Formats: sequence, structure tokens, C-alpha cells
Amino acid sequence: MMQKKPTKRWKVGLLAAAALVGAALLIWLYGFLRPATWRYYTDDLTVRRLAKDVQPRLVLWEPAVPLAGALNTPAADVQEPAISPDGTKLAFTRGLSAGNADLFIARWDGRGWGQAEPLRALNSKFNEQSPAFSHDGLYLFFSTDRPGGLGGYDLWVARWDGAEYAWPEPLTLLVNSPFDDVAPQPSADDRKLYFSSNRPRLPLTKEDNRLALPELRQKYAGTDYDIFAADCFPTGYTNRAVERALSLLYSLRQSALSDPAVMRKLGGSPATEAAVDRALAWLAKQQESDGRWSIARSGGQDGHDVAATAFALLAYFGRGERHDQAYKYREPVAKGLQWLRSQQNKLTGDLRGFQPQHNGMYDQGIGALALAEAYGLTKDQDLFEAAQSAVYFIADAQNESVGGWRYVPKSPDSDLSVSGWIVMALKSAELSGIHVPAKTFHGVRKFLAAVSTGDGGGLYSYTGKGAKSTPAMNATGFFCSQLMGLSANTPKAFETAAFLKKAGLKSDDLYYVYYGTLSAYQNQGPAWREWSRQLQADILPLQEPDGSWPAEGKKFSGSMGRVITTSLMALSLQAHYRYTPLYGLGFEPAERPVKYSALSGGQLAPVPEYDRAKPVPSLNSPADELHVSVSSHGDFLYFASNRKGGYGGFDLYRSRLGRASEPPENLGPAINSAGDETAPAVNMAGFQLVFSSNRGLAQGRYRLQSSTSRVVYPRYAYRRPEWGWLWDNYKAPLLVALAALLVLLFRLVRRVVKTTPSPASVEKQP
Repeated sequence: MMQKKPTKRWKVGLLAAAALVGAALLIWLYGFLRPATWRYYTDDLTVRRLAKDVQPRLVLWEPAVPLAGALNTPAADVQEPAISPDGTKLAFTRGLSAGNADLFIARWDGRGWGQAEPLRALNSKFNEQSPAFSHDGLYLFFSTDRPGGLGGYDLWVARWDGAEYAWPEPLTLLVNSPFDDVAPQPSADDRKLYFSSNRPRLPLTKEDNRLALPELRQKYAGTDYDIFAADCFPTGYTNRAVERALSLLYSLRQSALSDPAVMRKLGGSPATEAAVDRALAWLAKQQESDGRWSIARSGGQDGHDVAATAFALLAYFGRGERHDQAYKYREPVAKGLQWLRSQQNKLTGDLRGFQPQHNGMYDQGIGALALAEAYGLTKDQDLFEAAQSAVYFIADAQNESVGGWRYVPKSPDSDLSVSGWIVMALKSAELSGIHVPAKTFHGVRKFLAAVSTGDGGGLYSYTGKGAKSTPAMNATGFFCSQLMGLSANTPKAFETAAFLKKAGLKSDDLYYVYYGTLSAYQNQGPAWREWSRQLQADILPLQEPDGSWPAEGKKFSGSMGRVITTSLMALSLQAHYRYTPLYGLGFEPAERPVKYSALSGGQLAPVPEYDRAKPVPSLNSPADELHVSVSSHGDFLYFASNRKGGYGGFDLYRSRLGRASEPPENLGPAINSAGDETAPAVNMAGFQLVFSSNRGLAQGRYRLQSSTSRVVYPRYAYRRPEWGWLWDNYKAPLLVALAALLVLLFRLVRRVVKTTPSPASVEKQP
């Protein structure tokens, strides 16, 4: 019987083979028809990349190399670069790994970056790091652990005054937190501020709010850093300036008194604090039963108990004592404030007492200063009306033609001694949120100009009109000018500082010691270091065993009496933590006066104000995200992260702003290494990337790396896709299809062979 031919199986096999070939053809056609296979990018020289390989990047980074110039010395530790919007300034951090970070700046000279110069008004004995320029160039943001914020590292901002970035101030509690807030970066339009923080993601509990800051930080230690953003308010929309001012006014005290290391960095010592303790104890014993301090009983001019009481209260306020909480001297402070308020005319605000002396404006100025500081320290609303009324009385008593004050209201003459105390009261009131009429401060500036002499206007006399400059009046005029915004970086300030340095501290003139201490501290630099040394060497030995300072010496001391002189010396020893220098903590002036004049504090751009900071979920991960940088066009955001999937420790990533659905993209092996890459800074419209890296360096060392990107253009090629690209992108389905085709062909051939009859068997068939 003859066997049937395997026609059906042949057909099945051929159809299966055709299907596989058709599938392979469809895959090829899909690859050919995709636009990404037509469009590629090229610099028209050497680079050619298909669009599939560069999305979402539209730039291709060259391998990073060390930044050329003098910054990357073998021993340098250079981190956290920031490039100004005009490309002429490079700010960066040095000493971060060693635990003593400072900010430096280098300028582009047309061929390279010049020698690094310290940011003199920003650096201190604390850590300053993470500089960032605003895109209008008016501000430099940075983070620091100096006292003045809420704890740990906080965000601060300095303003360009025509000479340098100075007048640093902390941002408000809507941005800063008790945790570490670092690496600020404004957006391209300066309407948003990005930064990183290790604050906990969950809201603080009631129990957390009861913890002291060190305990709170310890509880949440180890929380990773996330990226936050805060929107900028329009200028003048809120009144956060008062909040910042109060932080500056009282910020150093808590840190200094709780941490001996902070106290030493600020210029204090256990000996100075022990002297203050003895002075406060002595003052408490001198208080009368009605709450006042008697100036006559302590050897001073009778009739000025308001001034004596106010001075004693100021000494307690300098230590942070207050009447509304359980402090050591709460009762003396409360009784003193109650008596002081009882002496005020509630209709006019007059604080000179019910029988004013011929020089009663001293009492008015010093009493107003005490009320303003009490209100600023406690925000007790019962004190607000008294302080505001006292300020209005001062404003009404001003000499309108000269701008100053003397012994009585509306005096035809003005003198710097009375005016000095009043200027202090007005400035303290303004910093505490009490209204001071603008014309009053305008008059103060006019008066200070009238009593200034010298080549640069940096010497001051009692009444002007050719009067001789004295150390006490120079110190008084210097401090009043500083309060009114005098920059430490001007010839005028250099002239006064040089005078004080030459005159030195005179221990027989405690009035001069007080004003000299305040003005030298505001000036900082060598003047303050030498004055602080003399203050401890010459003033501490003069303290009596009972805690007081004698009232002998110059004419002012005899009229003030021992209560006032003791209060003044206690305030002098508290100066290093009672105020923050307005121009900059740790400012180091140049060796020679700067020829150009920097802007005064009142001429500067206002400090930007921000809404509450919120995390940016699209950028954050369970790892650390740090050092945000925004491209000049505002289209991309760069940052560093040690998230999984990178090339080493910290890698640099990029995210397209406005597209939360796109995950951040690793910049790849041309930028990242097995080490740490941090702090990206974008320059040249986004085509240069400068960052810090520890690749190939000893532990703890960083240097700056640079990479540039090729300018690439889109081109189209309407042809079959390149086989290399097809293999790279579709190797898996191609291999499966090929393997299936081979298996099918093998099985088909094998079956055909087995079912095809041999010639011999065919011949045997009948």
C-alpha cells in the first residue's frame, strides 16, 4: 500500500516560517517608522547621536576634568561652587571637611579664575557654606551654623552694597527650622527658593514641641535630606523684617550662654560671665522696695531714678532675664518695669518723671530704650503702648532744624551725648516692631552729618560747630552711625576705627568704654579683637568684690553713680552676645581704606520674604538630595543624590522643571564617578557644568570639576534605521524570534526527513 505525501505538514511549516518572517519584518518596519529613528543630533563636526540616545537630554556632556586655574591646588579643599548670573564671579566653600568652612570668591579675568578672596563680611569663627547668587545679582544666599537662626544650620542672605556682599540676615521661621537647612538656590526668576533640609517628614507631635532644640535634633538624627521650595512674597507684602531684626537682636545670647565653645568664639570667657553674675547680684540688692533704683543712693546726680532704673533693667535684659517667665531675676525685673511705667505720662509718653530735671531728656531716651527692649524681648502687649508713646514723645521733642536732641524737648541746640541714647532707643524700638516716624530718622542722619568732622567725616564732636573730637564722642557718633546703616567698608568707618584703635580703651572713662565696646564690636576685625582683649584685661580688675564698679574718674562717671556704671560695664561684657554685628559677624576690613563708598544699610535692596517651605515630592527619595542648582533659563534643575542606581556615593542628577512625571535623570559616567559628585553649578546658558568631587583625592578632600556640552542640532534621515541601533534597542525580541525560527526550521526539517519514504521502500511496494 502506497504512503501519502506529507503535503499538509509542509503547508503548516511554511505558514509558520512565513509568520515568523512577517513578525521580524513588522519589528523592522516599526523601528523604521518611529520618528526617533529619523531624527538625530549632531554638532556638524564629530558628534552624531540618534534621538533615542539623547532623550530627554538635548545636550551631551564631555568627560569632566579638573577646573583650570589656581583654585584646585593639591592641598585645597574646594567645594560647593556657585557662578554669578553674569559669569564673572565664582563663589565656593573652603574648609568644609576640616570643620571650619568659609566662603570665598574668585573673579573671571578673561582668561581664567583669579585668586580666591574671602567674603570678609560673611565669614566668622562658625561654618559658612553653600553660597548661591540670586539671578539679579543683588543677593548671596548661604547656610551657616552661627547663632542667630533656629538651630543647626540655617539659611541666611547677604546683600550687595556696591563693594561686597554684606549685611547678612537669617531667613524667617517659615523657611528655617530647628534642623539643618542647607544649600539654598533661587529659581531663575528669583520667585522661588530651593534648599535641602533634614527636618522630619511627619509633623512634630505635642511631645516634640516640649523638647529643647538639642533634644529635638537628637530624636530625629539620621533623617535624610529632602529638597524643599518656598515661594517669594512681593516686597512689602508682609512685615517679616521685624522678625529677622529680633532674631539678630537677641539671637546670640541663648547659644553663647548654653555652649562655652560658642561663647569663646564670640569673644567671651568664664571670667567675663562670672563678672556679669556678680554685677546682677549686686544690682538686685540695690533695688528699692518700690521697684526703682536710686541714683542718689549710689552716688549719682539726684532726680534721675528713671535713668538708673532703666540702666539696671537693661543689664538684666542683656542676660535674657524677663518679667513674664520663671527666670532667676524675674521679680526685680517685674518690679522695675512696673515702677518705670508708673513714671510715664500716659497722655504724652513723657518718661522724665513728674518733676523733670533740667537734663531730663537723658531719662527719656534711656527709659524708652528699656521699654523698647523689654517689649522686643517678651512681646508683652501691656508694654507696647508705653514704648510706642515714649517713642512718639521723642519724635515730637526733636529739634526740627538740626535733627538732634538736648536737655529739654525742642531745645534750640542739640548734643551728641543726649542724642546718642535717643538714637539707640529709636533703633531698638524699630527692631522690636514699634513705629518710628521716617522724618525722625531723617533728622538723625542730618544731625550726625552736622557733628562729624575729619578727612572722611569719621570723627565726631559734642555739638559740632568746631567743637573738639573726643574719644567718648567719637565712639558715640560711630555707634549711632552704624545703627543708621554706616557700612564698615567705607573710608568714614576706617577713619573712626583708626581713631578708636589709636586712643585705645581708657578705663577711667566708663562712658567711653561702653560706647567704644559697642562700636568696636559692630566694626569687628582688628579693632574689636584688640578692644575685647583690653576690656577683659583692664575692666575686670576694676570690679569690686561686691560686684559693682566704682563711679570715680571722668565727669560722666561721677554724675552717673555706681548703679549706672555697674550696669554699663555689665552691658559692655555682654556686648558680644547681645547684638549681631549688622555688617557681618567676623568682618575683616582691608589693610587700607576702600576708595569707593559702599551703600548704607538703608539704601540696600530689601531682604526677600518667603512663604512656608514645602517638600518637592518629584525630586525626593529615601536617600539624600542636596545642592539644587537651576539653569539660567529655568528649564532644568540639577542636584546631588546618593539614591540607589548611581555610579558611586553622590551622583549628579537633572530634572526637567514643570514635568513632574519625568523622573530625575542621572547625568551619566561622563560626569559621575565611583566617588562623590556634589554641588552642581550651571554656567554659559547651561552648557558648562562646574561641580565638586573627591574622585582620586585623599579622604576629606574635594576639588572643582568642569564639563561642557556640545551644542547639538536636530537633523532628519528618512532611510532604514541603523542596524546597530536596531540591535541595541530590540535585541531581546530579535533573539527570541531568531531562536524560535531556528527551532521551528529544525523541527520541520527533522519531521520531513522522518516522514519521507526512502527509494528502497518505494521500490518494494507492489
